[in-house]
Amino acid sequence: MLNPAGIEPGLGQAGSRDPVPPPNPSADCQAAAGRGRLLSGPGLRTKRAALPHLAEPFVVLVLIVGTAVAAWVHLRSSSIWYDEAVTLLITSGHAKLEWSRGLSQFTPSAHLGKILIDLYHRDVHPPLYFWTLALWRVLLGESLEVARALSVLFTVATLALIYRYAKSAKVRLAWVPVLVYAVSSVGIRYAYNARPYAMVSFLIVLALILARSKSRWTGACAGACVATHYFAALCIVPLLAVSSAEQWKANRRWVLLTAITFGLFCAPQIVLLRVHIAARPQQYPGFTSLYEESCALLNGAIGGAMPHSWLSGWGLVLLLGACLAVLGAWWAYNKREFLVPLSYAAFLCGFLLLAMTTNKSLTKMPTEYYLGVGTPFLALLIGFGASALPRAMPVLAVLLLAGAFTATPITHTTDYRKMLAEMRSKCSECPIVVGVGYMGAIPACVLYEAKGMRVLLLGSNDTVGQVVRRVDDQQNIFMIPANEPATAHIEQRLVEAYPSRSENGYFEIRLTRGGSSDSFTRMSRLSKPSVYGSPTWLLVARQLSER
Repeated sequence: MLNPAGIEPGLGQAGSRDPVPPPNPSADCQAAAGRGRLLSGPGLRTKRAALPHLAEPFVVLVLIVGTAVAAWVHLRSSSIWYDEAVTLLITSGHAKLEWSRGLSQFTPSAHLGKILIDLYHRDVHPPLYFWTLALWRVLLGESLEVARALSVLFTVATLALIYRYAKSAKVRLAWVPVLVYAVSSVGIRYAYNARPYAMVSFLIVLALILARSKSRWTGACAGACVATHYFAALCIVPLLAVSSAEQWKANRRWVLLTAITFGLFCAPQIVLLRVHIAARPQQYPGFTSLYEESCALLNGAIGGAMPHSWLSGWGLVLLLGACLAVLGAWWAYNKREFLVPLSYAAFLCGFLLLAMTTNKSLTKMPTEYYLGVGTPFLALLIGFGASALPRAMPVLAVLLLAGAFTATPITHTTDYRKMLAEMRSKCSECPIVVGVGYMGAIPACVLYEAKGMRVLLLGSNDTVGQVVRRVDDQQNIFMIPANEPATAHIEQRLVEAYPSRSENGYFEIRLTRGGSSDSFTRMSRLSKPSVYGSPTWLLVARQLSER
């Protein structure tokens, strides 16, 4: 009960003690936090939080720059090969070799109509890449290195687009698919190859990003993919189908616009496709069993997405990549990211169906090289899998880098630059005779790498006497056989008529009758009938065939 003064008894009176308030733990925490703020500060915390966000773009930038540098080294050091010679001839306005023009036949042409006509009659590719490269060469130069530089540009841009898509899909480790594609066997090969594959890979990833963002340019980009390489249709059609199915109710206008635009871009190419689809019946013939072809398909797919290394046990690394891709498909299913896994699965099924209907064998063709147009999708799937299993990422990164430093080419082609340098070191004045093959690609390779050496083209009606008179009074010649029916007989007779010695892909022939026959004895031990009726000493020359 309160006293009249309103004060409880004992409070504030002399000799009494005021009660001690209970301890307050939060006050100590606040004080400590205050001291922490003095030591750290908001600016320092912001910098620490930003470090992971800055590290990933830096890693991607390093990968892009490293890929560009490696491609630049390769494009300057690698020899021209069969398909690249065809590319230079087509973009110079004449798909067929015109020997009388010499090196001037590699001068680029902006006559796009002539390029289209040559593609219609003499090649099996749509025109967009060749038109682009022709204008590129006219503007920047006619050399092979300039032509290859266009592929470097497209490959670098593809890496940037892969990273952008991975970020938009909220992939935890968005740099992983960039690493996978940068060190993949097809990514490396496409980067310094004057062929349409780098450009079509770029356009496929661009179409993937446009389809995800529902851009009005999706159909045009998809049509450009098919106008660059027919195999792109096996990726693009499923991609558009999945996107349209997802957006049919929500955005039907975009679906119709994309379908109409894509159809308009593809319709003119039907005329070319009707001719091209049956143009090379002798190439990779004979579809085998479904099991063997399916195994070749899967091996080629995962082999193209990983480095082509000579390391022992590398098959286990390929198996790891395949497992991560399967795990990535499961991750995408849970995140409702259906576009990439469904499109890539349809691409593989479509490729197998195409081989079956055209009676082509995947076991005979370089499947890694051809399936590489879908490798960006597979790289993304492996990146999805790494996000689902981040603990496996350090191991995968180390293995991929080890494979990149021990990689070997996925396509084995003749090193004409090395061959001609060897000839030049032996006799720079000795002429070179070369057989003619399909579209004159092999003679074109020799002519391009000859660097001033005299090169003579064998004709289908030439005789040994005519060839000898054409080389004048030279005592020694080099012969590079093309292993083609048109000139196989004269190549054989030259070797039989004079003392000859087989070297690495070519023959040294001494134009002096009555010489030693030791070389003929050695060659006769190897001689058997070939498929063209020529002796199998021409099997040596098959190392020159890149078909």
